[in-house]
Order: sequence, then structure tokens, then C-alpha cells
Amino acid sequence: MTTSAVVAIAAIIAFAAAVQSVTGFGFALIAVPALALLLGPKVAVVAMSSVGVPLVIWNAVRWRRDILWREAITTSLAALVGMPLGLLLLTHADDRALTAVIGVTILVLTAWLWKGLTLPSGRRTEVGAGFVSGTLATSVGTNGPPLVIAFQAVGLEPTRFRATLQACFVAQGSIALALFWSRGLVVHDVGVAFVVGVPAAVVGALLGDRIAPRVHAGPFRNAVLILLVLSGALALGDAVFG
Repeated sequence: MTTSAVVAIAAIIAFAAAVQSVTGFGFALIAVPALALLLGPKVAVVAMSSVGVPLVIWNAVRWRRDILWREAITTSLAALVGMPLGLLLLTHADDRALTAVIGVTILVLTAWLWKGLTLPSGRRTEVGAGFVSGTLATSVGTNGPPLVIAFQAVGLEPTRFRATLQACFVAQGSIALALFWSRGLVVHDVGVAFVVGVPAAVVGALLGDRIAPRVHAGPFRNAVLILLVLSGALALGDAVFG
């Protein structure tokens, strides 16, 4: 791996971690398509999980007083059912097809978030969101949006919303990593991304904590969504024309 690639990985992960600290989600949505262009889609998904798990554990510990455990446990148990399906896609799809799936998934989920579409609140929504989130966690790595949509339906206040998401990500990310390890997907480039990415994620998260009180939620959210559209389009374009 070249020095420029290592620097790019650190920059991508630091920025994604900063966004996650401000909004509570967005780490995978930003990191996966960008890393896929550098490392390939399968390595990108596994590398994102390897860096993301320590980050969300740290966030969950810091914000543990605001976690809503019933919602977190319900969605996490449902995610367990979907994870084997996602892993099947990850291990059997070729790189171009998987990159295309990543790009399309990013664009569809971003459009949903941008439009502010909602679902009815309740246990069924939480279970459905957990199942879809688990499937995405082990296939394309972008498991946050279904949970975001479900928790928006409940009407969680921002601090509880952000904290509860981290608890869900801890459970899903840890299980996903174990599944990736069992299938031999934790390769050398994943290790490099982990060594480079964890310190970068810490720096990004701390920076996010510093800027969060100064950021206006509306414009920042729109800027992030625009970036997600661009990253999804780049991944899709690379799959089609690369």
C-alpha cells in the first residue's frame, strides 16, 4: 500500500468519525464508498467495521446515560437474523457488482433521509429496521440509515438518538467482525487500515465534539447529504465505467 493511500485512508476515517460525533451516524456512509475506491469493496466493508467498532464502543461508553436499552436490544436482536444474508452477498458477489450495490444503497438511503420519509413508530418498525440494518452491516457496511429512520419515527431527542445508535452499532459491528473473521475476510489491508484508522478516528471524533456546539444542524445535515450523494455516485460510476 502506498503512502498516499495510507494518508487518504486516515483523512477519510477522520472526517467520517467527525461527522459521526456531530450527528450520531454517517461513519459508514462516508467511509465505505470512499474506501472502496482505494481498497476494493470487500476490504472496505471489513476495514470500516474494524475501525468503526472501537469508535462506537468509545461513544457508547461516553454517552451511556442516554442509551435507550429496550430499543437498542430489540433492533440488535432483529439484526442477528439479517446478518447471514448480508454475509452471503459479500462473499459471493464480485467486486464490481458489490461496488455497484454499495453506490446504489448509498444513493437510495440518502434520498430517504433527505426527503425525511418516516415510518410508523412501534415494535414492528424497530424489528424491520433491525433486520434490514443487520443485512446491510455484513454486505455493504452501511447499516445506519434503517436505524435512523426507525428512531426518528419514535421521536427520540438528539442526545438519546445519538447514544442509542451507538449501542446498536456496538452490537452489530462486533458480531459482523466475528463473521468476517470466520470467513477469512480480515486480510492484510484491513490490518493496515485498522492501525492507521483508529488513531485517525479518535482525532476526528474529538474534533467533532469540539465543533458540534458551533454547527447549525440544518446546513450541516444538508452538506453531509450532498457529500453522500457524491460518494454514492462515485462508487456507482466506478463500478459501471471503471
